[in-house]
This record gives sequence, structure tokens and C-alpha cells, in this order.
Amino acid sequence: MKNLILYLSICITIASCSFKQDSNVLLFNNISFELHEGEKVVKIDPKKKEIFDSYFNNKSIQIPLFKCIKSDNYIIFIGIPFNTSVKELTNYRLKNTLHETFFESDSITYYYKTYKNQEEQVTIYTRNFSDNLVYVLAISDSAKISDTLFNLETLPKRFNK
Repeated sequence: MKNLILYLSICITIASCSFKQDSNVLLFNNISFELHEGEKVVKIDPKKKEIFDSYFNNKSIQIPLFKCIKSDNYIIFIGIPFNTSVKELTNYRLKNTLHETFFESDSITYYYKTYKNQEEQVTIYTRNFSDNLVYVLAISDSAKISDTLFNLETLPKRFNK
């Protein structure tokens, strides 16, 4: 009996210690962002915040960094913009982007842009969920990965309501 209690205690301890990361990142109002295999939510340290901020010309637009998702070949920043609209964000120009390769928007519910420069592919996707905005900035070192994971068909499907 003593051995059984010890065995059960060890099993419960191991089971409670093993933690599998949830495959969704809760944003707000039951809206979540789906994680793919190999992606993990990482701590927003000063270096990641600096990378995110380096894409913006000034602070005239307020997009606080909310989550950072990392994989081997890309990083996804999720911000929650406030005091702005999809239309304003559509007109906002990021810095350090040389060639816009694709743009689509309806000016109310979403906009989607892709940029390419020498070393990276940049995808921006903003979506309005009942007057709450989500801003996604995905940076990849591979055009193939960017075209596959961050295109206008697959990226919106990563949001779950």
C-alpha cells in the first residue's frame, strides 16, 4: 500500500510538471491566435521590443507589443493598436522597407501588406474584431516561408473566435 501511494504520488507529480504549451495565444474577447508546430511564445525582452520598434518611424501611431512568437526562421510580433483605425494603419508607412510587394485592404476590417528588402520578408496584417484591432508583424529570412505561412489566405485563418 505504501508503495502504491508513493507510485501514485510520483505519477501525479510528473504529470503535473509536464507542461505542453497551448496551441493558441489568447488575445482578447475570446479571440486567439493559433500557433503552428515549432512556434513558441517567448518573453518580450528589450531586444525584441527594440526590433519591433525599429520598424516604426515615430510614435505617432500607438501599437503596444502584446506577444512575441518565435520559430527558427521567423518571428511574429502581435500588437494591440489603440486610438487608431484600420484606415490610419493602412496609410502609415513603416521605415526600413524598400519594396512593397503586395497590398490589399477594405479600409474597415483588415489590411495586408508585404515588403521585401535585402535580408528579410516583412508581412503586416491588421484586423478589426468588433472595434478591437490586432496588428501582426511577421519577419522571415525566407521568401518561401513567408509566402507559405503569412499569405492572405493562411494568416487570417490563424485567428479563432
